[in-house]
Amino acid sequence: MKRVLLIGLLFSASLTARELTLKEAVDIALKKNLELKAEKYKVSQKRYQYEAFKGYLFPQMSLSYFFMRTNQPPYSIMFRMNTHSLQFPRPSSLTVGGLAKAFLDMESYFNNPGSNQIYDLALRVEIPLWMGGKVRNALKGKFFEWKAQELISQRKEEEVAYSVADTFFKILYAKQALRATETALKDIKHHLKLVDRMHKAGLALYSDLLRVKVYYESVKAKNEEAKNNFFIAKKALALMLNQNWNPENLTLKGELQCPSPQKVEKDFKKLLKWFVDSRKDLVALKEGITAINFYKKATWGNYLPDFVAFGEYHLYDNNRFGNFVANSYMVGVGFQWKLFDGLNAFNKVRMLKEKERELETTLEYAQKGIKFELTRAVKEYQTAYAKYREALAKIEQAEESLKIVTARYKQGLARIVDLLDVQAQLDKARFERAKALYGCIKAYLKLYNTAGKIWEVLK
Repeated sequence: MKRVLLIGLLFSASLTARELTLKEAVDIALKKNLELKAEKYKVSQKRYQYEAFKGYLFPQMSLSYFFMRTNQPPYSIMFRMNTHSLQFPRPSSLTVGGLAKAFLDMESYFNNPGSNQIYDLALRVEIPLWMGGKVRNALKGKFFEWKAQELISQRKEEEVAYSVADTFFKILYAKQALRATETALKDIKHHLKLVDRMHKAGLALYSDLLRVKVYYESVKAKNEEAKNNFFIAKKALALMLNQNWNPENLTLKGELQCPSPQKVEKDFKKLLKWFVDSRKDLVALKEGITAINFYKKATWGNYLPDFVAFGEYHLYDNNRFGNFVANSYMVGVGFQWKLFDGLNAFNKVRMLKEKERELETTLEYAQKGIKFELTRAVKEYQTAYAKYREALAKIEQAEESLKIVTARYKQGLARIVDLLDVQAQLDKARFERAKALYGCIKAYLKLYNTAGKIWEVLK
């Protein structure tokens, strides 16, 4: 029975365990990351704004059906005329007096025709012939706004991919830091046993044993801290990927490796030339400037006349719903020209010019800022690489020194303080190696991400 339970537990653990490569993590983020989803909704908004604005290029059609009743003389008579039911009072005779009375009756009729009603079904069509370039230029502006938002969304994909890669390597760094604390624990346990034996044999002071125990507790605390950092880093990756994974069951494939200085220097020279055309947000700013230019043209179009054609068709009845006894139509073509708008369009163009200057200034600042960020990334790499080389040398020297001091301590020729000091130097060097490796990789990723070429290193 115990075997069955053990097999069941192992089987369930294998189902929940997850082994992940960097490429898999990035692919999941591109599909599931919530920031990216929100950014894509922004792109859809701009797209539908563009599609909606297209409607101004097409004929506008409307259908209406109204029931109206009134005793206002003009409308009451018009309702009867529309249904061909208008009847004037008939003269009682052809005498002069009778004719005069007929005119008086007609006058009375026009002044007080009484109440009348009508059912009016109308189809209306309005066709824009030429709108002074307002619609087409504004439509082009909407198009470039859409494309600019699309480029911003693509830049967000690069940023998310960079963050995922950075978090991925941060987990590997946390893993190496954890290994360093575990190695330190093994070393200090070995020292503790050594000092304990020597103390029992009367060859070491009790204070030496206490010193080692104190150091052991500090290493245990660092080990616990490293475990927590490892857990949190994996939790952060799951959050970025929008997954409910248990960090305990997540394993990453990969190792920390520092790119060579020659490669970084060569890449830096290429990226300084590439970033102007590669950074999606820079291209988006250029598209935004293009959109502003079209909006300026569209605004100037307010000073030009609009030419339109229109048509209406009506079906009428004055008694029953849906029963039509008469019809009419009206077609026409014309223009309207706003000769003065209180300098409204003029000031809007001035506002758009200021917006254009703002985007141009932002673009110039962004280009200079990116150059600075590229330079800083290279310097950060150089610093991290120097610390990595230093840590390797320290580890080699500290390991050799530890062997010598341990041997001397066994012979009573060295103090416990010397032994713990060398051990502390070795532990610190191991941490520094892991941290420097992560620093190298982070700076290298930042170099490519800043230039808008992150996919070059995440293929």
